[in-house]
Amino acid sequence: MQNKKGFSLFELMIVIAIIAILSAVTVPNLISWYRNQGLRNAVVELQSNLQLTKMVAVKQNQNCSVNIDTGAGSYNIPCIGKTVSLNSYSGGVVFGGPGGEATADEILYTSRGFSNLNRTIYLTNMENSAYYRIQILTYGGVATSRKKSVSANWE
Repeated sequence: MQNKKGFSLFELMIVIAIIAILSAVTVPNLISWYRNQGLRNAVVELQSNLQLTKMVAVKQNQNCSVNIDTGAGSYNIPCIGKTVSLNSYSGGVVFGGPGGEATADEILYTSRGFSNLNRTIYLTNMENSAYYRIQILTYGGVATSRKKSVSANWE
């Protein structure tokens, strides 16, 4: 009697088929997650930069602004010498709302930490699979909402 060790070709083909099926199911979800993660990162950094701008305005007792260039996909904060490009995030993050809403072009914080007007910034990814609305309120607060699709409600 022979003692055969190893796998047959049939067994290897079954394992390869199972791996292919699992890959076909998980890879699209991973790609979508990757793109949405870049959008979430952009929102978190924008919120942090808005709060930083507000703190610098109060600390230096002067007005500080965030200048948004929707065409170039970037924003600039002159009082701290910082420019952020949305191209640096995965998933193709861009300015834009679900109904084509416009993003504010400037956010101004006064020396008391207040904003000059209620302003709104919209961010989405190139697939338009999710939207974020960052509202800057006159008292200087920042409120963020998420919308999963054009027809969904803001959460």
